[in-house]
Amino acid sequence: MFDGIKAVGFDLDGTFLNTHVDYSKIDSVDKDACARHGVPFDELKFTTVKRLRYPIRDWLVSHGRGDEFPEMEKEMNRALTSIELEFIDEARPFPGSLECVAELKSMGLKVGLLTRGSYEYGNRALRMFGVRDSFDAVVGRDYASYDDAKPSPKAMGYFAEELGVKPSEILYLGDNRTDYYSARDAGAPFVGVLSGHMSEDDWHREDPDMILVDYAGDVVDLLR
Repeated sequence: MFDGIKAVGFDLDGTFLNTHVDYSKIDSVDKDACARHGVPFDELKFTTVKRLRYPIRDWLVSHGRGDEFPEMEKEMNRALTSIELEFIDEARPFPGSLECVAELKSMGLKVGLLTRGSYEYGNRALRMFGVRDSFDAVVGRDYASYDDAKPSPKAMGYFAEELGVKPSEILYLGDNRTDYYSARDAGAPFVGVLSGHMSEDDWHREDPDMILVDYAGDVVDLLR
């Protein structure tokens, strides 16, 4: 079914771990930063499934304030990481998540984490459950430009580089559309999990032939 797979990649929130993140705060970070810096957020055009930051940068550049963007972006990133870490102690592994890592490694596969969260958040979450050292790569949104994070296929490309494989050699598991789009557009095989907010119908509207599992840990059954 998945010939040529050399690595298995996981999304974090809703896929590998059941986490508590205040997404209402996450969603307001960029808007709040714009308000503090006098950028008319509501006049900017955001057209993607996950809001990108280039409209903020372009507005600053067009108003002779482009040099302010790097520091403003650092401010936004710090705020995001702070929110992600706020309830990290409430994170719990989904059934089979921790156990599958050793099984995958025993099959000779590399294992990695690709998240829209920060590296610090992903790294700390894995260490909480004693599996960080078994992961060959952890890539967060701060690996490169914010706009290159999932759902951009560039994120999967960076992930592949860190794992030392091609995107087409990664079987990636995720619980939402951003995970799927990043994998699909990079040419990585994808399996949808039902531990997040996507139902079977939701997934099959994206791809009628999509393979689904209840939990990320079930991936071992697909690869045996």
